[in-house]
Amino acid sequence: MKAPSFWQMNPPTFMAKALTPCSWITQWITAQRLSKPKWKASVPVICCGNLTVGGTGKTTVALELGKYFQQYYNIAFLTRGYKRKNKTTHPVLVDQALHTVEDVGDEALLLARLAPTWVAANRAESAQAAIQQGAELLIMDDGFQNPTLYQDMPLLVIDGATGLGNHKTLPAGPLRESLSQGLSRAKVCILIGKDQTNIREIVPKDLPLFQAFLEMDPSIQTYSGKSVIAFAGIGRPDKFFDALQDNNLHLVEKKSFPDHHFYSAAELEQLVRLKHQHQIPLVTTPKDYVRLPSSFQAHVIPLGVHLKWQDQQALGQLQRILDAMFVQGA
Repeated sequence: MKAPSFWQMNPPTFMAKALTPCSWITQWITAQRLSKPKWKASVPVICCGNLTVGGTGKTTVALELGKYFQQYYNIAFLTRGYKRKNKTTHPVLVDQALHTVEDVGDEALLLARLAPTWVAANRAESAQAAIQQGAELLIMDDGFQNPTLYQDMPLLVIDGATGLGNHKTLPAGPLRESLSQGLSRAKVCILIGKDQTNIREIVPKDLPLFQAFLEMDPSIQTYSGKSVIAFAGIGRPDKFFDALQDNNLHLVEKKSFPDHHFYSAAELEQLVRLKHQHQIPLVTTPKDYVRLPSSFQAHVIPLGVHLKWQDQQALGQLQRILDAMFVQGA
């Protein structure tokens, strides 16, 4: 579902104001869920979450933190396996040789390339399973509003372009819970991209805020100056397309699909026809790539991103904050 345009309009529109009573119900339900006691793990837990629906870069942040912290800990990722079709209730350890995107979801397959990744709706259960297998640090990809597992470092990821929308809760706006409630629980904020919505003025002054920018991986230089056909089924496909053009790729065609989209045979056939018609490469995101049938992946080039931190000491500072929080919460 495409987000309504009025979610991004400030001040709030008549429609947003009319839906505000429904937002109060959302806020109350979320507050009740979060008020329940949570299981506290014996190891530190970081949550890369957000306040809004849609993509903000949580998985990218989780991967960056994983790459850093695996130097010091045996890490494991926890994810619910969004859009997976296998609804097994017990925790599943992702096996890249066995599991497909339908089994565990696209994000889980990406995370499992780096470290052991557990999939379950109940994060406390997956945390227990991960710890039994030797995990010394747990990183949650999404789950800021998950009521089952205590988070030592609840970390908010905010997209600098879309920010927090009109600051209204669903369905009047894009927030999953009230702004005040979410900010009060956060221990760290990570702003992705330029601050186009004055997030620094909204976030409390005592909440540590780190800014980072998405950069395409160096492999993109191979295609600089070349024509390609790009497609993406992510939260904001235009971000991917813009990044390609910023790196001097000429987009002859660009195809947008819904977030976490499962590609049909007809859609894949159309993409192959375009490739043969223009005699140029097909490129997509790593998230889309893992959702493609293995037989189709040979036709496609995945081009990923990484974070460039404004403060090069950001990850070290995050480690010190985590150490202090875990000691206090022990």
